[in-house]
Amino acid sequence: MRVKLDCFYLNVLINSLYSQRSSYDGEKNRHIDTLLLRLVDVSETMRTSRKKLLFEPVEVSIIKQCLCDWRNQQIEAEKEAAVELIEELLAKYI
Repeated sequence: MRVKLDCFYLNVLINSLYSQRSSYDGEKNRHIDTLLLRLVDVSETMRTSRKKLLFEPVEVSIIKQCLCDWRNQQIEAEKEAAVELIEELLAKYI
C-alpha cells in the first residue's frame, strides 16, 4: 500500500508507533522496531514536501492497530485535538 505523507504526519506516525510499542508481544514489537527504524531514516532524509511511502500488508496492519490504540488512549484522556489528528492519519490507511 502506498501512502502519501508529509513530514508532519510521518512524525505523528513515528510517535504513535513508539508510544504503543510496549503494549504488544515480542514479535509485534520487533516488527514495530524495524518499521520505526525505516521511518526515522525516511524522516531524516525527507524535505518539506510529501512523499509516497510503500508499506507491506503486515506494516499496514500494525500501523492501524497502533493508531487505533493510541486514539483510544487520547479519547480517554479527553485530548480532542490529538484524536482528530490521529483520525486524519488513520484515514490514510483505510
